[in-house]
Amino acid sequence: MAVADWFRIVLLSLVWGGSFFFIEVMLEAMPPMTSVLGRLMVGLIGLLILLKVLGYRLGTLTEQWQPFAFIGLINNAIPFTLISFGQTEITGSLASIINATTPIMTALVAHRLTTDERLSCNKILGIGFGFSGVLVLFGPAAMEGGASLLGMTAGLTATICYAFGSVYSKRLKENAPLINATGQVLFGTCWMIPMVMIIDRPWTIPMPGLAPWLAVFAIGLLSTTLAFYIYFRVLKTAGANNVVLVTFLVPVSASGLGIIFLEEVLALQHVIAYLLIVSGLATIDGRIVAKLGELILKSQ
Repeated sequence: MAVADWFRIVLLSLVWGGSFFFIEVMLEAMPPMTSVLGRLMVGLIGLLILLKVLGYRLGTLTEQWQPFAFIGLINNAIPFTLISFGQTEITGSLASIINATTPIMTALVAHRLTTDERLSCNKILGIGFGFSGVLVLFGPAAMEGGASLLGMTAGLTATICYAFGSVYSKRLKENAPLINATGQVLFGTCWMIPMVMIIDRPWTIPMPGLAPWLAVFAIGLLSTTLAFYIYFRVLKTAGANNVVLVTFLVPVSASGLGIIFLEEVLALQHVIAYLLIVSGLATIDGRIVAKLGELILKSQ
């Protein structure tokens, strides 16, 4: 890849990893669903402005409202809420490590629901590594019980939602990627508004301070609007095989921010689990395995 693409991938990992940090800050003053609605509304405004500036036709958002409504539910409203709820019980660092299993869940869902993404030996081995990492995370919590197990389960369930959303999104491949991103955020917002009004009743919540408000705008504009723009730019210039590298880096960014600014602590089991999950992702990707195979053949 070009140096510019490496820079974009690192920047993307920072803004996506930052979302877990911003959620932690928002949850200090807002219920989970209210924080999700704030993120989606700010992100939607940013995406609509971006589409207008880039000259996209906005009519597609309403013409294809049914698929956008579905993907907005399973790719935004539900998983964002699950992650935010999970982070009321676990740290953002741990939530980001669990979230890194999304490609592993996607490989399983794609095998069942598509005909062109069947499981290969590499994928099966990678899934095995990934689930070993999940067991390392969940094992102690399962034995102890308590809130942390609930928080981790919520985060893991979010990755399953993302997996189904990723597979379903292929039905919209004829649209411009930014249109699809805006469509799901638009209808994700529509799903969240009545839920927040009925359950959270935000007008009864004390007014948040400056830090939570800044986190809302940061997660909306940086982790949503800017992140989608960078993602699709890298996808165009470096290809899908390279943009997946950001998955390896997001937990590092999220953990770094949590440790520096929120005094979060990573246990040894979290580091081991991350290494197992990363090994699974690398195996599913296949390039590292292929490179090792070439080196072994050359050495012989």
